[in-house]
Amino acid sequence: MRSLPFFRLSIALVAMLALGGCLVSDLPVLDARTGKARALSDGDYLACPLENGEIQAGDECDRLTVRREKDRSYSFINREEDDDAAYLRFRRVGRAGYAVQSSESDGFVYYYGEGRDDGVLLVMMNCPDLPSDLRDRLIARGDLEPDDEKFSVCKVKTLRGLTQAAKAYHRGDVDQMMDAAILIVSAPPLEETE
Repeated sequence: MRSLPFFRLSIALVAMLALGGCLVSDLPVLDARTGKARALSDGDYLACPLENGEIQAGDECDRLTVRREKDRSYSFINREEDDDAAYLRFRRVGRAGYAVQSSESDGFVYYYGEGRDDGVLLVMMNCPDLPSDLRDRLIARGDLEPDDEKFSVCKVKTLRGLTQAAKAYHRGDVDQMMDAAILIVSAPPLEETE
């Protein structure tokens, strides 16, 4: 599974993806009606992986052009790389809190998005980290479907499954893995060449 293909990922995020635990789906949970929140303005942004919750000195951030599309999704384009655009959808789950769906080549991956003054922090939602009572209830209702008893991967089956997981992150019921996060902030203007 890959995530936001053109972002440089921290070692911890790569390790997390290899170990699994993320929330995924084969079909989109969010669409133009359910995933239409305005989380960002059109413009240029920097996408930076975090280490210990901070951007590390010397880390290179990717410069992205973000645009809200007619279908209410957002396209993220890295003009310096020959990658396809990434498409994200946002659903508000609280004040400055979002469930975020990232379209991937093999399905969809889900993040918790925390709105910031100049951007958004994306934290990969991890099934084993959800409060056990919430996770058990969502599984019993058919809102989440684990791959195994260790919750290596949980498939999101319903909108309720996604929003309840994101609300747990929003309320602070989940210890967020800040090494499995990407900070997206407004980019400074490009220096003009003479």
